[in-house]
Amino acid sequence: MDAPEALREFLSYAVANLIDHPQQASIAIGHNAAGATTFRIQLAQEDVKRVIGKHGHTISAIRSLLNVAAAKHGIKVSLKVGTAKEDDAEAEAEATAANESGAKAESPAAE
Repeated sequence: MDAPEALREFLSYAVANLIDHPQQASIAIGHNAAGATTFRIQLAQEDVKRVIGKHGHTISAIRSLLNVAAAKHGIKVSLKVGTAKEDDAEAEAEATAANESGAKAESPAAE
């Protein structure tokens, strides 16, 4: 098993033991511009607060453990938690921003 998949298994285990709706949870793996492996956990609305925890302590602890495990494999990681609705809205906002910046770059300069 490769490192990202091993880290995904760890996240899956940790999160599944905190939430009430594990069948609605999913973990996506990707890479960011800096080359770090990114994990996006999508949860039911009610489960997000359980994973984040009071004052963010629970998600901070999960991130700490994830970073230590990733360092052992020699990789850098980032972790985001949200609902499917939040992730859809974020992706749409990123696409809109990319389209707007592309449109500005293509338009001729004003004289």
